[in-house]
Amino acid sequence: MLRLLVQPSSLPMIAKISLGLLGLILVAGVIAVAIGYSISGPKYTGPVSDHFDGQQFFNPNQVEPRGFKDVLSWMLNRDRTEWAPYRDVPPGPPPPNWVPGQDLRVTFVNHSSVLLQFDSLNVLTDPVWSYRPSPFTWIGPKRNRPPGIRLEDLPPIDIILLSHSHWDHLDLPTLRQLVKRDKPRIFCPLGVKALLDREGFGNISEMDWNQSQPFNERTRIHCVPAQHFSGRGMFDRNATLWCGFVVDNQTAGKLHFAGDTGYGQFFKQIGKQYGPMRLALIPIGAYKPTWFMAPVHCSPAEAVEIHKDVCSQQSIGIHYGTFPLADEGETEPVTDLRKALQQQGIPPEKFQALEEGKGVVF
Repeated sequence: MLRLLVQPSSLPMIAKISLGLLGLILVAGVIAVAIGYSISGPKYTGPVSDHFDGQQFFNPNQVEPRGFKDVLSWMLNRDRTEWAPYRDVPPGPPPPNWVPGQDLRVTFVNHSSVLLQFDSLNVLTDPVWSYRPSPFTWIGPKRNRPPGIRLEDLPPIDIILLSHSHWDHLDLPTLRQLVKRDKPRIFCPLGVKALLDREGFGNISEMDWNQSQPFNERTRIHCVPAQHFSGRGMFDRNATLWCGFVVDNQTAGKLHFAGDTGYGQFFKQIGKQYGPMRLALIPIGAYKPTWFMAPVHCSPAEAVEIHKDVCSQQSIGIHYGTFPLADEGETEPVTDLRKALQQQGIPPEKFQALEEGKGVVF
């Protein structure tokens, strides 16, 4: 006769332990859902279009970011090149308050944050000065070095361009300081205004792809397509739009901020419709592994294609070297950019990767 492995008298205790574990799992799940809901942004409501189905936005040609199963596969099989430890690098010198005339001054701050100065205007793209682009101070990607320019050393900001709602591009603590100090006009894609309104910000212009609005009599802002996704929590995925911008100034010319994007044929259309560009800010980082990142992030080689597609006279690399978001090493984007330029026969000075805090005049 087989001996019982579990005595009948122990069954109630096992049942209690099982119920206790189940209860803990349920409580943890409820807490996770509550947090995911609390950090989610408002959802856009509006008419159906060729990139909005009434509930969610989607990319041109139905290109979709990888799903939850692929995320797990990537996380469990990462081949990550480690970054150097945090470097407490001193900031660069304060930029001038204004750049008049036909000069165009570009200062790379970090990640996708760039200061553009022209025609006595100061434009700032996706400003992020927080240590972690995260809803929490204890988790999420942390920066590898300080911003290249101290926030208090920025000149008065006239225009802020926000490409989408992700935490490493829409940094509310930074925006609060800039809005309080300078009261800039904020340009953003559809749906993002509701989040900014909730925070008490004003002077916001919300646009769909291929819409435009004037800033002053010499400057017009165009919202252009990008290939990405959006969301800040568990319940707002693709509930707001993502985009790039073209700043069209009568004195400085046309300046393209590509935002956060994968590569697509729509860049050729941007070049035809809005180009040629005097300057393009193009992402070159967070591209490995390619099978996972390609739908939403372009590689340096694809960034060179964007440079050509939008007919840019001068390009600057962004979205690299600050936050370790993917598997490539800290310096790989710059190295791979140089290789791609050489392969295409493009002089390296035509597409530069600037040191954080460095300002150049074109």
